[in-house]
Amino acid sequence: MTIDNITQILTPLLPALLVIFGGQWILNRYEIRRKAKEQEVGLVSSIREQQYEAVESLYRLFAKFMGLYRAVNSPNTDMSDPDTQRNLLTQAIEAESELDALILRVGCEFVQGPMTELEPLLGNLRQSVQLWRETIQVGKRLPFTYSGQKDYVRFKEAFAGTAAFMVHQIHNRLEPPTMRMEESKSLLLGTFSNKYEW
Repeated sequence: MTIDNITQILTPLLPALLVIFGGQWILNRYEIRRKAKEQEVGLVSSIREQQYEAVESLYRLFAKFMGLYRAVNSPNTDMSDPDTQRNLLTQAIEAESELDALILRVGCEFVQGPMTELEPLLGNLRQSVQLWRETIQVGKRLPFTYSGQKDYVRFKEAFAGTAAFMVHQIHNRLEPPTMRMEESKSLLLGTFSNKYEW
């Protein structure tokens, strides 16, 4: 068999061979892309679920602080009793520590680009709950004597603003967050500094 004979036999088969082998290559590429997209959607879904859990944690912390407020300022609570004071202080310390961990989470998982408005929000949130521990520690009631009292307003605004920020980030970001170490580090250093103390 000569080269001309082989060429003559293979020439009509060439388009079919290209379709078979080229088609398989295209199908393989499509399957790889489909699986990558599936994994990306799964990752985004998992991240969103965890972020919603973080928002739920913030809501639960708000409820803890409101319960603590009602206990501390109740006329039935004797703030001069060492056992009562110790119990309330333990609750305040635990809730404040949980909030510190949540602030860390927000600073790491919700930061997308420069967040100049987030640092004062988290800084005020942190300082607004620190007041609870400091007040209980000296055996006093919280100074929230009316709904417009400045410390009480700061507390409510900081929680509401943080929750709104977190929900906004979840709803308006469809891609997985890009972890930005420098922005997160700067945000958290500012948040945990004492510059938001009153």
